[in-house]
Amino acid sequence: MAMTCQNFNIFPSAMKYTSGRDSADFIRLNSSGDESNGYNCHKAAHSKRKRTYKPVEYGGPFLAPFFPNPDAPWKTKIYSPDIIGLHNEIEDFARWMKPTKEEMMLRGCVVERVKRIVHQQWPTARVEIFGSFKTGLYLPTSDIDIVIFGEWTQAPLRTLERRLVESHIADPTTIKVLDKASVPIIKLTDSLTKIKLDISFNTNNCVKSAEKISELLRQYPCLDKLVLVLKQFLLQRHLNEVFVGGLGSYCLTLMVVAKLQSCPRRRRGRLEEENLGVLLIEFFEFYGIRFNYNNTGIRIADGGSFFNKSENAEMRGSMLCIEDPFQPGNDIARASYSMFIVKEAFKLAYTWLKRAVIAPSKPSEQVFPLTDSILGTLVKVDKVIVEYRHWIKNNWIYMAKMLPHPESYTHDDSIATPPTRREKPKKDAWQGGELSDGTTDQSAEASSEDGDRLTDELTSDSSV
Repeated sequence: MAMTCQNFNIFPSAMKYTSGRDSADFIRLNSSGDESNGYNCHKAAHSKRKRTYKPVEYGGPFLAPFFPNPDAPWKTKIYSPDIIGLHNEIEDFARWMKPTKEEMMLRGCVVERVKRIVHQQWPTARVEIFGSFKTGLYLPTSDIDIVIFGEWTQAPLRTLERRLVESHIADPTTIKVLDKASVPIIKLTDSLTKIKLDISFNTNNCVKSAEKISELLRQYPCLDKLVLVLKQFLLQRHLNEVFVGGLGSYCLTLMVVAKLQSCPRRRRGRLEEENLGVLLIEFFEFYGIRFNYNNTGIRIADGGSFFNKSENAEMRGSMLCIEDPFQPGNDIARASYSMFIVKEAFKLAYTWLKRAVIAPSKPSEQVFPLTDSILGTLVKVDKVIVEYRHWIKNNWIYMAKMLPHPESYTHDDSIATPPTRREKPKKDAWQGGELSDGTTDQSAEASSEDGDRLTDELTSDSSV
């Protein structure tokens, strides 16, 4: 079923918009809604919430163009200063951002480490992963999302916090218990690998959500590339954390899917061959300029549709409204109370990219000569991330020998192949935190059997 729009307007009429595209791609603007009213109501509804956004590190308050930009490690060639060059650069960016075998293995080992602690404390509990690690849509610094299922009247957050600290998995200074959040979680950083984790209890739909995203990734081959670019875009602007009102990975992915579902080219069977630069610019345009957040909600079920938020009073309290694919009537984006900042970032990104890829009418309007990377003017990979990935590559065997190993490391089991060569373990301290050789809880560490299996199974033939 193709994406449908019901008999109401999904775009605010306050905007005067002209476009050279085929009119079939867009819905005409003729509503009478005022988006500022929706913003004021939304602001009042969340006036008691704490807003603690960090200032943007680069450039202006929303958009961050970088001139020049040396921090584009994904570059493999000289890109043409047009939409074709942007497409090629997005492909290279996504390829560079994809996790290496070493990174996937270490994350699997960290999950197993937590599993052993949980099963020691609660033998009948069930531990599962979800989120970006499950789907493969994670950045080098992304958290691992873990959910623990068990029979408790109240989530044992403090008990698990104490066990993680006692086992030296988490440092007391890095572990936080967010027991007042809508979904209480434990946030920590693994003391050995510096990988971050979010642990929750008995959140039933999270595993189904990961399975749904995996299904959508198979349906839309371009989805993973667009999501990786957009996740980095939000991350560097500190707009990606839901617990401070940002736009989370799950909602962001569904927004991309909704845009792809509504694309007329999809109905003509040409979306798989679409230019990634065009899709990225259209995403920024759609959600930064044309989408009417005040009146419209997003639904991806049954081929996708937009619906009027007035149909459900509970969905009018938030600016961004996305219906839960597994629980109709539930708004999964209601916690993104700072969506108006995200919208402004999308709007400015659209303005910038459009200017960058279209030939200027005046030489003074030329953008590209200022940089050799169009995408690099919007997203940036800090040097510390590059250094961290090299550190993982050079030290992963040493760390893996100290960690327990699961039967399956990741969403991609093909990495667990026999080795082609053996390497001597290295041990270098990560500048962000020292590797500890102190006494740890042996139940959460690698046994001799784990070490033997590591020697026989793991490989190290990938590179950053």
